[in-house]
Amino acid sequence: MNRTLSLLFSGSLLFLLGCNTPKGAPTFQAQLYPIDQDTRVAAAVGREEARAAADLIAPYKDQLDAKMNRVLVEVSTPMVKDRPESNLGNWVADLLESAAQDVFPDHDIAFAVQNHGGIRIQGINTGPLRVSKLYELMPFDNELVAMELSGKVVKEFVNHIVNDGGWPVSQSLRVSRQDGRLSVKVNGEEIQPDRQYVIALPDYVASGGGDSEMLRGKPQIKSGRLVRDLLIEYAGKITGPLSVTSAGDRMAIDR
Repeated sequence: MNRTLSLLFSGSLLFLLGCNTPKGAPTFQAQLYPIDQDTRVAAAVGREEARAAADLIAPYKDQLDAKMNRVLVEVSTPMVKDRPESNLGNWVADLLESAAQDVFPDHDIAFAVQNHGGIRIQGINTGPLRVSKLYELMPFDNELVAMELSGKVVKEFVNHIVNDGGWPVSQSLRVSRQDGRLSVKVNGEEIQPDRQYVIALPDYVASGGGDSEMLRGKPQIKSGRLVRDLLIEYAGKITGPLSVTSAGDRMAIDR
């Protein structure tokens, strides 16, 4: 059975870093080619066109390889993703809290949270941590935002996190649930229902993602920075080998 493959080449290559097409770059007319199971793409578009496209892409590929292979830090202890708490989740959330304190200087950040499903890898092994690994960890273009919420709403949000099995939260938050009783503390103090708290989180969650309906429609303070870019930036600031632990006291919840 034949299938139709659309092969689009244009004189403007927008694939990498917003680069502009160099002068003299070849242009290609977009066409549709029927491709059966035994036909190769190179034969369909022609070898000359394929070579020209490869030549056009090559300088940008070199730049991309250099960017993605940059070593941020040496990892000395493996980090794994798990619930209700893990050292990988702790590391991500702590980096976001540090970043939030800098990108929201006019706000006192109570804590940072990252949804469990937003971390897309199961772990990071020992050895050099490269930029490419953080693209795997966080492939989505989610923006870091802040939200000012009442303690009542914060506790409702945390209760949702607990009921969902636990999400990564930063070091300033301590959550426990024993025999159905929920305790939520920020910097050692129990959450006060009428007090306002500023939390940092991905805009996906702030907009109600991950079933966070209690946050939907509430004002967001934009940072203009992607979560992934901040993770890369702040991971690059770490000096010495990286060793992260998980004591289980951030999300001490019964099952």
